[in-house]
Amino acid sequence: MDITYYYDEFLDYLKGEKDVSKHTIKNYNTDFKQFVSFLKTKGIKPSLHTVTTAILRRYVAHLKTEKNYATYTIRRRIHSLSSYYKFLIEQGYLTQNPMLPIHAPKAPDVIPKFLSETEIEQLLKMPEKLSPENALRNKVILMMFLMTGMRRQELLALDWEDIDFGEKMITVKHAKGKKQRIIPITEPLLSELWKYLQTRLPITNHAVFISQYGNRLSATPLSQTIRRYMKYLGLDKKGYTIHTLRHTYASHLALNGVSILSIQKLLGHSDLNSSQVYAHVNTNHLRTEVQKLPFASK
Repeated sequence: MDITYYYDEFLDYLKGEKDVSKHTIKNYNTDFKQFVSFLKTKGIKPSLHTVTTAILRRYVAHLKTEKNYATYTIRRRIHSLSSYYKFLIEQGYLTQNPMLPIHAPKAPDVIPKFLSETEIEQLLKMPEKLSPENALRNKVILMMFLMTGMRRQELLALDWEDIDFGEKMITVKHAKGKKQRIIPITEPLLSELWKYLQTRLPITNHAVFISQYGNRLSATPLSQTIRRYMKYLGLDKKGYTIHTLRHTYASHLALNGVSILSIQKLLGHSDLNSSQVYAHVNTNHLRTEVQKLPFASK
């Protein structure tokens, strides 16, 4: 039987029973199609019973040596395939799982890149300079990333009902892993959000951020806009992306003494280890600071 035979059922299972996000479904689908393409390119019959552990190891090696994918990407590809094979076993469509002996490469301890205070100031001036027609909206978006640490999909899914101006809180309802969380709003962000709200009255679309056509803003134009700002400032050459804004939020919290446990809650990480990387940011900062001792340079 073809390896693709049960895949649509697997996707329905993820959507209906596991409540997996559309973004994750899309990634899984892309990953699987690339795996099937690999099999066909190598002349391997894409059958459920002919794909062995050895073939899967060959695929992982292909991702590393031929595709030169980053460790994170390889880990995701392995995880998505493992999920499919686990589903096949649970449903009784397979009796042996060839993915079981496959181990994902260890994730490297990479200290996240983040913007300096000067770079933040420069970035916040870009909406007025490069996109004056949407200056206020885009400035609020940048501030939202930098002052709440939200993920892109979380920000795009925000509705006005999720923002409590009185309590100065945002409820992130469409979080990764479907776990809601509450994020306090800083005064500068609160002020700009209120100004932006006035431009939207009367509310005809409950989405906080909308396009020029009145629809909920989508990921592609948002990413393109922020990429354009970063390119103008030369920040793209430093490897900065839209996700760097989330790292910036967390890193500056760490630099200012906020506990890793608090950062975990604010970012919505289910595992403390995911937030632990920001402890290294503070360690590096302290290492630099101690060099300022007057007798340390003698």
